[in-house]
Amino acid sequence: MTVNRLILLVSILLAVMACSPKTLMVSQFADLIDHGVTAYERDDDWELMEQALPANIKLLETVLANSPDDRQLLTMLSRMYASYSFGFAETRLDETYYLVDPSDRRAKEIELLKDRVNRYYEKGIGYALKALEASAPGAAVAFQKVNTITPFLEKLGRQDVAPLFWYGFNLGAWVNRNLDSVRAVSQAHVARTVMERVIVLDSAYNHGNAHLFLLAYFGSRPPMMGGNQERALVHYQEVKTIAGDNYLLPDLFYGRFCLYQQQDREGFVELMQRIVDRPASENPVSFYNAIARRRAAAYLAAVDILFD
Repeated sequence: MTVNRLILLVSILLAVMACSPKTLMVSQFADLIDHGVTAYERDDDWELMEQALPANIKLLETVLANSPDDRQLLTMLSRMYASYSFGFAETRLDETYYLVDPSDRRAKEIELLKDRVNRYYEKGIGYALKALEASAPGAAVAFQKVNTITPFLEKLGRQDVAPLFWYGFNLGAWVNRNLDSVRAVSQAHVARTVMERVIVLDSAYNHGNAHLFLLAYFGSRPPMMGGNQERALVHYQEVKTIAGDNYLLPDLFYGRFCLYQQQDREGFVELMQRIVDRPASENPVSFYNAIARRRAAAYLAAVDILFD
């Protein structure tokens, strides 16, 4: 055995011996959850998932308490908070807002739901930022200024795609729900820049949903605020190419944001009805499709409100 191999072997043995059983157990648990975390995306039982996901989140937070700097756990928590807020809290908010008669809108319930949505997205932002800091120190400072974002992002590689995506997703979703806040609107550029970097690094990550985010970003804004229907259409086509025609969220977003901005009521109704009528089937995006069908039903019921 050469000296170099002996040194390498001793180094590995020392590293293993330095690991406590608790640390090894956390690492193994993180690997197990990380490989299985997408399993719920194949389940279209929306109500069951709404009940199940919070328990998984609290379990992960309990494990994280034993290993607070575990990048894998931090990223998974950011992802789960994003999924819960987007899939359930926001869907409940839209249903409460649009499916209740305008003269009898439950203002207090709506405010409570808004608070939940914001709180969960803020938790997701925090966890993703900690995950990024673990491998790329300086993220929190870099994201505070427009002129430091791009240079920092250029240092990141494919190994940073997951926490970067979930940071951008949580931040962008939080911005979109707080467009009446100057502070929130000022963060829109950060979310957009982050997602554009994700596309450069791995455009297919999470079913191509960085394109979905940019579809909503460009499609929901008027031109004077950075909106661009042509660019939104390009991102719509990109995510459909990556995820396939069975993926309904791009259709939902294109109708809700682009056709709404274009005031194409007829096209909007036709597209939403097509989403509602699409039969459920098991595939890698079944969970997202269940969300799309529920929201499309709410938007259809509220078409007179949306196009008033």
